[in-house]
Amino acid sequence: MIWDVIARAFASLKAQPLPQLAPLRVNELGWLEGDSVTLVKSHSSWYYPRLSTPHGSPLAIVVHCSDTPGGTAMTMARKRTAPRTPQDRAASWHISVEADGSIVQQASLEVGCWHALGAIPGVGPVNRTSVGIELIGRTPGPWPLAQQDGARRVWRAVVQSYGIPRARAMLPHSEIDRGRRSDPGALWMREHATAVLDYAYARTQPAG
Repeated sequence: MIWDVIARAFASLKAQPLPQLAPLRVNELGWLEGDSVTLVKSHSSWYYPRLSTPHGSPLAIVVHCSDTPGGTAMTMARKRTAPRTPQDRAASWHISVEADGSIVQQASLEVGCWHALGAIPGVGPVNRTSVGIELIGRTPGPWPLAQQDGARRVWRAVVQSYGIPRARAMLPHSEIDRGRRSDPGALWMREHATAVLDYAYARTQPAG
């Protein structure tokens, strides 16, 4: 009987409407604007000056996991405000979503960051065509509700601004860089990715 109660509780949670979240927007230079967004602009030595796409806009989003504890987004962003040295690993990305739902953007969505190796089939070199978004945390999770909400806000702003098709809006790093990377992990992709995309592609801002 206890399992029936638990099953009904989960079914009830899944049936709840998505929360009303403060919307974000992407400005004409490719930067997010809105509540809980902090811009920490990387030095130009950490990225390509533009994307190699027909209109200079991203065609896909790759989702990553930072493999660092919550609260580390600002530290990693600030490190990249200084010129890159030969000792620095060539790793950069556009946006981090923190465990508390706050958002740190390091690079315009219209430049090419170094967030994955390889290519996206039918699109091109991943670093020249896509946005890299880091979820701050470990691949096993858990992923706090506030972080899920932050991801919903970010994904909706990006896909609505650039018309990125759903099939290319949540590409796992593990699929792009097969055999070398495992992020963002099975829990994110199984339990949260669909809800984030449902929110992102809703015709209107979902009501609470």
